[in-house]
Amino acid sequence: MALSRKNKQITIQKNEFEILSLIKEGMLGTCTHLMSEEERDEVAQTGKFRGEITPYSLTFSPLLSEKIIEQSRIGDVLEFVCEDKVVGEITLKSKFKTSKNVKDIFSPNTCSLDDLGKFCIGGEFEIYNSHIKKIKEDFIRVKNNINAQKITAIVSSFDPLHRAHERMFRWTIDKADLVVIFLIESYGENGLEFSVKQKYLQDFIQKYLPPDRVFVFPLKNIDIFHSHLNPVLESVIAKSLGCTKLVVGQNHTGLGMFYYHNQPQTILDDFSKECGIEIIVLPEFVFCEECKMIVSTKSCPHGLHHHMKYNSNSLRNLLRLGIIPPSVFMRREISTSILTHLFPNRFKNMQKLYNDLFVTSEIVERRKDEEFYEQLLKTYQMTYMV
Repeated sequence: MALSRKNKQITIQKNEFEILSLIKEGMLGTCTHLMSEEERDEVAQTGKFRGEITPYSLTFSPLLSEKIIEQSRIGDVLEFVCEDKVVGEITLKSKFKTSKNVKDIFSPNTCSLDDLGKFCIGGEFEIYNSHIKKIKEDFIRVKNNINAQKITAIVSSFDPLHRAHERMFRWTIDKADLVVIFLIESYGENGLEFSVKQKYLQDFIQKYLPPDRVFVFPLKNIDIFHSHLNPVLESVIAKSLGCTKLVVGQNHTGLGMFYYHNQPQTILDDFSKECGIEIIVLPEFVFCEECKMIVSTKSCPHGLHHHMKYNSNSLRNLLRLGIIPPSVFMRREISTSILTHLFPNRFKNMQKLYNDLFVTSEIVERRKDEEFYEQLLKTYQMTYMV
């Protein structure tokens, strides 16, 4: 929508726009507006909003428009502007000072108020052309088409997608009518681009999983999930979409797993009981040299010196160095997709290189980088000579 001059305008960032879209669609709890000061204090004191567990208050302090907020009055209509476009509006119902004792949904990992505005705004708001709304509608359509009752959620960056993820997918699909994969942004500068991850994830689902029973919900340009510091927030978005289970790995950064009377406990146990969503904590998956297959550390009788681990950081570092991970770690289609993106037009004489090394038909075919990587990986797997 073009810029309008009839109302005061608040400039927001892309991340803030996406979070507002999640709030409006009720995907961060039952609250679909920006909270007032009283509601914020309720969350700060009880950890709940109207009886529902809420990890962060849904308050907003627009840093880029402090003067406009300060000059605004209750009842004013303020337009949200993102990337020079009007993307929504809010009818100002309350305005109050920020508090250093409260972490809001827009800056959950901020330790100080140095990067926050002076005032929070509260009230009902609208978001125009929300793609989050469209994705949610697509999900509901898929859910209704298969009459899904048991819906399981997985939240991960899949950076990169490796064999242990595959094991988790198949285990989850076996026990659910529908699996929702929340694809989140990668953490840190070394992460892969979102579009690359989305492509190889969708390609993998179409080729190796029942696509009608897996729904990918992309959370692009949203950084509140990418550090995996608050699994309760992941549980909230899964519950808000109607999921009955959430699957997490025991190595989840913010899980806080401990044992009490020899039984595993996590910080999600209370949330699970109160909100009616089952939390399943999967053990770590490894490849055992003795078992000759992917196993869990809980079920394998062999020691750690026989286990090859699926470490995402190490696999990503190999790929960024241009090294193809062995197929025992990752499927060749995923490796080739990532390498082609990281090293575009890497080979100057691709056609000659391919023809000189590999079997070709008599018809001259134009080869791509992906085909070279795939053929190279196939050759690595040949066992003619040891």
